[in-house]
Amino acid sequence: MMKALFLSILALLPAAASAQRDTLGVLERSSVFSAEDERAVAGFHTESPAMMLYRSEQSLSQISLRIDLRREQEALLQPLGDGAFDGGFYAESYRRLSERSATWADARYVRGNRRNVCWNSTADYLLLYPCITADSAGGNLSTEEYAFGGGYVHRVGRFDLAIRGDYRAGQEYRQVDPRPHNVVSDFTIKLGVGMQFPQYVLGLDLQGRLYKQDQDIDFFYPPGASSSELYMTGLGSYYTRYSLNSESFNIGYDGKGCLLAAQLMPRHAKGWYARAAFESLTTERLNKSNNTVPITRLKTRQATLSAAYRSGRWCLRAGGGYELRRSIEMIADRTGHSVIVDEQAMYKNRIWHADAEATVEWRRGTVNYMLSPRAEWRQSTATYAYPVRRMRLAQFCGAVRGSAEWLRPQWRVKATAGIGCYVSPDEEVSLSNVLNNISEYLTYTAARLSGRAVAPEVSLRAERRLSRNLACFAEAGWTPRFYSGGLSEHVLTATFGILF
Repeated sequence: MMKALFLSILALLPAAASAQRDTLGVLERSSVFSAEDERAVAGFHTESPAMMLYRSEQSLSQISLRIDLRREQEALLQPLGDGAFDGGFYAESYRRLSERSATWADARYVRGNRRNVCWNSTADYLLLYPCITADSAGGNLSTEEYAFGGGYVHRVGRFDLAIRGDYRAGQEYRQVDPRPHNVVSDFTIKLGVGMQFPQYVLGLDLQGRLYKQDQDIDFFYPPGASSSELYMTGLGSYYTRYSLNSESFNIGYDGKGCLLAAQLMPRHAKGWYARAAFESLTTERLNKSNNTVPITRLKTRQATLSAAYRSGRWCLRAGGGYELRRSIEMIADRTGHSVIVDEQAMYKNRIWHADAEATVEWRRGTVNYMLSPRAEWRQSTATYAYPVRRMRLAQFCGAVRGSAEWLRPQWRVKATAGIGCYVSPDEEVSLSNVLNNISEYLTYTAARLSGRAVAPEVSLRAERRLSRNLACFAEAGWTPRFYSGGLSEHVLTATFGILF
């Protein structure tokens, strides 16, 4: 994987040649790409390959080493553990080839570990829940991930034609019973087309996705095993038929998805932005130890809508969405032929979310200031058909963030600080016929997710010019969260790299 990463990084290096045609120096280009009004609408560019032609008239590439540290007094989500430590190499590049074409690419290689992961033995938990395997023993997980992607867009007459591909591979494993070894392969390809009008561009995107995960779980000392692996199906339910603590067994996840989106944005940065998207992913969980019989099918459907208005030094943005997760349980015959004789949709999770933010920038002397208030609301309602179970959670967040940027001929320094407050106006947990330890875990999770919290953030980034088109940089950030019950969590990041 490291060899492939270095090859990906080398593929980005030719972007330095394009910098010779840029009208701005490297520090000025970095300032343009990280401007707050640009950040507010960045998703409209990066989500649509055809719109990457309008991201910037400048080119910028970055290669960096990043370290991430997370520590929680008690895990907010036990399936993700109470801490993590990751270190990785990252490379990304946006290259403007001409007025009619652009290309971009990114790559990363990350290794690390997660501490005290419990009630989850499956990689990509947030993607696959509730159809996961889980145990109460838990333990530390070692992780490794490699990913790369890139795209190209070219204008032909009034049309912008674009393509983007991404691939992610990863593995995670543990050296104590139960011992999962998960290998993930995730591939997406996206096609885009944009049609130009006098002031705006209308774009359409179509994406396909293939997802696979192979999961081997071993018990080296099954006679003394203190926990079984449970095939979870939602809100504390699990397949008794398949759950066990034998010497080993194998599970597979096979997913296929698509995305369709439409987008409108201005040709010259200022104006209205709008995007509507629908995404679908269907993933089957296969019991490979038993003739690869499918035992669950998870259908995830998501619709999102976002809009923004950008005008000079200020920007307004708002968005919302709805996600439906349905888990269908399969019933196979007991003749050994693994024929599915029945299937029932037992679990549903409906998630609503909405957010809005405003960004304003102004300059005093040689310092550029920014202020950005934000509000966010999210509600999740999960139900299980029989026995009847229900969990409803809601959360509201209000936050404000500000920054100051100093740009000098040889230096660029940007300091950011902010604070957010989280409150939960609604919580309901109704569980019946659930094992005591699973019920305690779910009830505790609901209480933590509904707790009030204060979340400050601070970061500092410094860039030093080495030549007109080359600079080095260092950046550090701290984002703690303090809960009303006295618990806290801390996330620290440190990044070092070069810009060109």
